[in-house]
Amino acid sequence: MESSKIENNIGERIKYFRLSKGLSQEKLALIAGLNPAFLGHLERGLKSPTMKTIDKIIEALGIKYSEFFSDETDITDTESRQFYIDIINRCITRLPEDKLKTVADIMLKITELTEN
Repeated sequence: MESSKIENNIGERIKYFRLSKGLSQEKLALIAGLNPAFLGHLERGLKSPTMKTIDKIIEALGIKYSEFFSDETDITDTESRQFYIDIINRCITRLPEDKLKTVADIMLKITELTEN
């Protein structure tokens, strides 16, 4: 794989997971201890991250290396329905059962209101 393709892929992965966590570039940069402009360059593949930078970003995102580098994640699919379903699933799988029931009740009510 060419170097620029790898850099773009890393940048796309950063952006995908940042969006899936509902973070702005500025917020992720702050959490990771990076310059927001530098993070933007990484996402666009204009700069190459060091392993130390990747470590900071993965830690700030709260994900595992295996998830970040997984070939099973379609990182280009940020506009589809499945992208938003994945975000919801990531959020709810971390909830305790009582909170999960509350979220389910809210989602059912929202669905009822939007169907009418």
